[in-house]
Amino acid sequence: MVRIGLLGCGFIGKVHAKAYAQIPDAKVVAVVDRDSGRAKEVAEELGAEVVPVVDDLLSRQDIDMVDVCLPTYLHADHVIAAARARKHVLCEKPMALSLEQADAMIEATEQAGVAFMVGHTLRFWPEYVAIKDLVSRGELGKPVAVAATRLGTAPTWSWDRWLLDPERGGGAVPDLHIHDIDYIAWLLGKPRSVMARGVRSANGCWDHVFTTLDYGDGAAAFAEGTFLVPPSFPFTMTFRAICENGTAEFVFRSGVNIEARAESGNTLTVYRKEGTVTHPEVAKEDAYKAELEYFVRCIEEGRRPEITTPGDARLSLEIVLAAVRSLESGDVVRM
Repeated sequence: MVRIGLLGCGFIGKVHAKAYAQIPDAKVVAVVDRDSGRAKEVAEELGAEVVPVVDDLLSRQDIDMVDVCLPTYLHADHVIAAARARKHVLCEKPMALSLEQADAMIEATEQAGVAFMVGHTLRFWPEYVAIKDLVSRGELGKPVAVAATRLGTAPTWSWDRWLLDPERGGGAVPDLHIHDIDYIAWLLGKPRSVMARGVRSANGCWDHVFTTLDYGDGAAAFAEGTFLVPPSFPFTMTFRAICENGTAEFVFRSGVNIEARAESGNTLTVYRKEGTVTHPEVAKEDAYKAELEYFVRCIEEGRRPEITTPGDARLSLEIVLAAVRSLESGDVVRM
C-alpha cells in the first residue's frame, strides 16, 4: 500500500482524489489546502486527515508519496521540499515556469533517490496511447506531418485567477498548450526549431497560440491552443498523424474541459493507404486513474517511471518556453 499526502484540493486535486479512491494499492492519508473547508470536503471523501501546513504533512512517517496539485508557481519549492523529506513525488503539469526551477527539481529528487513524475496525462489517455502504439510499431510507416488542436474557455474558476496570471500560471501556453507539445515530443522527439504566433490577452498572457515544430528531414508538426473560446463552446481536442502508409485521427468535442470525457464524444479513426478505414477499440479507463496507478506501481516495485521521465517533462517545458520566446520576438527559435 502506497500512502499519499495530497497538496492542494482545488480542481486538479479533486480529480486526483477521485482517481486514488479507485486504486486498491493507494491510500490518501493526509491533505493540505489553504481553504480549510475544501480540504475537509476532500478528506472526508477519502477517509483522510486534514493537516494545517505542508511541513507537518512532510514530516509524517506514514506518508510514502506526495502529490503536488498546487498552482504552477508553487511546484518547484514543494517538489524540492518533498524530495528532501524523502518522499516520492508526483507533480501536476506543467513541471514549472522556468528551466532553472525544473533543473532544481530534478537535482533534488535525484539526490534524494526518490521517484519523480510529472502528470502529462495524454501519455495515459487511451486514444493518444493507441496512436502512439500505431506509430511506434510502424504500422502506418514514418510520420510525415502531425497536427494537434486544444480549444477551451478561460479557467476563470482558478483561485485568485492564478492560471491567467503571467507570473503564476502563464496562461494558455504553459498550462493548456503543453499537453499537445508534450505528446508531439513523445512521438517525434526534440524539434530542431520552434516558431509561434498568437494573441495576447489583456492580462498579459498569450492565450491563443499557433506553434510549428520543425524536425528538419523528419516530420513537421503543428499545434493550436486557446483559452479564448466562450463558455458555450465545447471543449475540443483533436490529433492527426499523417504517416507514409496511412493516417490516424482522434476527435473529441464534449463538456467544458479535458476531464469531462463523454464516450460519445470520442472518435479514433485509422485510414490506411490501401483504402481501409477502421475504428480501433481503445481502453475505457480514465487517463488520470491510469497515470496515478502507474506511478503508484512504480513506487511499489522500486523503479523509476519510464512513460514520463523528469527529462521528458523538462523537454516539454523547454519547447513551450521556446514558443513563448518566439511569440515575444516574432523569430524562429532554435532548440
